[in-house]
Amino acid sequence: MRRPILTTLGLIVLAGAAFIGAEIHQRTADSSGPSSSAAFDRWLATGPGENRSTKIAHFAEFESFLDEHGVADVVPNWQLWRIDAHYAAVCGSEFFAGPPEQLWREIVPTLRLVRDEVIPLTGPVEVASGFRSAQINECVNGAGGSKHLSFAALDLIAVEMHEREDLFSDLCALQRRVGQERGMGLGAYFDPDDLGRGKKGRFHIDAAGYRTWGFDYTRKSNPCPRLG
Repeated sequence: MRRPILTTLGLIVLAGAAFIGAEIHQRTADSSGPSSSAAFDRWLATGPGENRSTKIAHFAEFESFLDEHGVADVVPNWQLWRIDAHYAAVCGSEFFAGPPEQLWREIVPTLRLVRDEVIPLTGPVEVASGFRSAQINECVNGAGGSKHLSFAALDLIAVEMHEREDLFSDLCALQRRVGQERGMGLGAYFDPDDLGRGKKGRFHIDAAGYRTWGFDYTRKSNPCPRLG
């Protein structure tokens, strides 16, 4: 849910660093994890005075932008500033980053796709990863053309429990149905031959081109042809 900016400003009184555990948590239900809502509030409210004020103002402008384009609260707005928690830990970066303002428009078609097509299918989703900086991308040997670099892509996890095969069967069917029309990119991180892989049911969505890939980030591991 969207939090009024006054609520965020009030959190400036909080002191102390965010708890950084050895285990990386990505669900908002974990209130103490390094990429949780509480951690975001602490991140927003810390730093030198000028930097802190800039972050707060930047996020307020970002929320206003989403509202103006009719895509506020498709997912909790703060989650769109999440860095992939595993990558952040490996690369020693912060767990959140504000995308440059010139990239904000890139996420609008993807949020509309998530709102109109994905959430009616999966139920509520949370963002595991949104914007990725060039530094993070280089650290993890990410694809040079990753849509995360331009803030056009989201890695998502369905909040409600699903059988993973059913979840990905539904997502693959959705991509076949609306993919060309909506320019839907689907990263279907599911391996029918290794059910221990990708237990959280994470998947990638963008509206930047009709294509599908699987757990090794190539078309050869795409599970959709096998899922009907």
